[in-house]
Amino acid sequence: MTSLHVLLLLCAFPLSNAEGRLREFKLINGEFTRDLAVNECRTSYTDLATVYDQQDNIKLRTLLINVKTNPIGWIGAKTGSCSKKWSNGDEVTYKNDFNMECEETLCAAMKSDGIWESLKCTETRHFMCYKQDVGQASYVLIPENKTWFEAQLYCRENHTDLVSISNEEENQQVQNEGKESITPFWIGLLQDRVEWSDGGQSTYRHYTERLGEGDYTSMLQDGSWKRSKDDINLQRILCYKSFIHVSLGKMSWEEALDYCNRNFFGLLRIESEDDQIETERELKRQNILEPVWVGLRQSRTFGSWIWSNGLSVGNWTNWIEGSPPEHQVCRHCGALEKVKGQYKWCDKDCRSEFRVLCEVK
Repeated sequence: MTSLHVLLLLCAFPLSNAEGRLREFKLINGEFTRDLAVNECRTSYTDLATVYDQQDNIKLRTLLINVKTNPIGWIGAKTGSCSKKWSNGDEVTYKNDFNMECEETLCAAMKSDGIWESLKCTETRHFMCYKQDVGQASYVLIPENKTWFEAQLYCRENHTDLVSISNEEENQQVQNEGKESITPFWIGLLQDRVEWSDGGQSTYRHYTERLGEGDYTSMLQDGSWKRSKDDINLQRILCYKSFIHVSLGKMSWEEALDYCNRNFFGLLRIESEDDQIETERELKRQNILEPVWVGLRQSRTFGSWIWSNGLSVGNWTNWIEGSPPEHQVCRHCGALEKVKGQYKWCDKDCRSEFRVLCEVK
């Protein structure tokens, strides 16, 4: 990345307004071992920062950019058990009879026969992106040679992400779209030992070539990451605060409305794609697969959909069929439901009992 590109991105995320509506990063000064850093973040906010993409990394860098001394702080990445994960955070359910050795970081590429093979992520290959449209994903083969992490960045900037595959049918579709590639091309499967303190499903990595020693991760002032031992003292912590609360119990929509109004700041509103992304991250982090209530409600008089605080639903929506449901006899309340790997808005009987998403401030 050029210096000009970095500068423009930094200007796009100024310190005073560097956060999304449903999550923000915090810098804490002091002197902390890694264990003390975790405790401090969880006590004051939500947890140590999970970094999902380059924009997150830039936002965190803005917090360190003006630090004069010891501009290095703990983030949530740590060495854990070996695991496979899709670039977009989806659970790995389809494995194509594919096994990777756990001795090093490896990434998956698809061969012309649809079989996957494991390669070092630093190799350069063509790659397959996907674009998530209403209903289903479309696939795009990029005939440029990039490392897996460079391919991930390209797909996220120009499409949605590197492709994930959940069944044999999708594998066949990706194979067909990739038939022009004469060599195996990257798909979105990564295997490494990186875990996050909060259980987040991020595959973004930005380790410096000077990896350092230890099982935990700190961020340097230039935004690169370094491995660190847990017993060293760092003078900065990079935390995050989530503004989404997920209830433990299940309840009807009316009960959910009362619960969120009494204890928080109302039922969750999803006003933009950024809000949707943050909500999906939280649901994946907590491994929630069943429907959850949000603040959507249909006017029984006019049939239009509104938020529980009375605001109209804006131009950005994520309905399962692409448009709001027709006026129904009893399905007047809105929920998020995972359908074919995507969290979509759907109408539900208001008397159904689900867990609920509230807004926190």
